[in-house]
Amino acid sequence: MAASNSDWPQWRGPQRNGISQESGLLKQWPAEGPKLLWQLDDIGDGYSTPAVVGTRIYLMSNRGKENEFVQVLSTQDGKVIWTTRVGNVGNPLDFLYAKARSTPTVDGDFIYALGSDGDLACLETASGKIRWQKSIRKEFGGKPGVWAYAESPLVDGDVVVVTP
Repeated sequence: MAASNSDWPQWRGPQRNGISQESGLLKQWPAEGPKLLWQLDDIGDGYSTPAVVGTRIYLMSNRGKENEFVQVLSTQDGKVIWTTRVGNVGNPLDFLYAKARSTPTVDGDFIYALGSDGDLACLETASGKIRWQKSIRKEFGGKPGVWAYAESPLVDGDVVVVTP
C-alpha cells in the first residue's frame, strides 16, 4: 500500500503502528488551541477511527441498530461525498454499546470495511459502489467477540485479511 506522508489509509496509519511520518509538526499547541477548520454534526454513531487519504476522510458509522455504513467526507469542509450501507449493527454482549467499530482500509481505488455484524465489503473509493461483500459470520462460521466484530481489515497485496 503506497501512501504519502500525510495519508493515514488504515487503522493506526500506513504501517499499522500508530507512527506518523509527518515532519514539522508543532511541539505543543498554542494556548488558544488549534484553529477550528470546520465542524460536523449528525454523521451517525460509532467508535470507528477515520482513515484519511488525499482530500477524503473514510469512516464507519451507524444509525440505530439497523444501518451500518461507510461514509466519506471532504477534508476541506466536512461535506459528505457519499454514504453506502454495508449491513446491520452487530450485537455485542452489552447491547448499549452496539455501534460501528472498525476502521475502513483504503487501498488505491478500493475501500475494505468490516461491519460489526461481520459484513466484509469492498467498495469503490470514487463512488461507494459495493464491488463484493461477504458475511464472515454466515459464510465462514466467524464468531463475534465481546464487542461484536471490531477488527479493521488488513490488505496484503491481493489478499484481504480479517481474523474474527
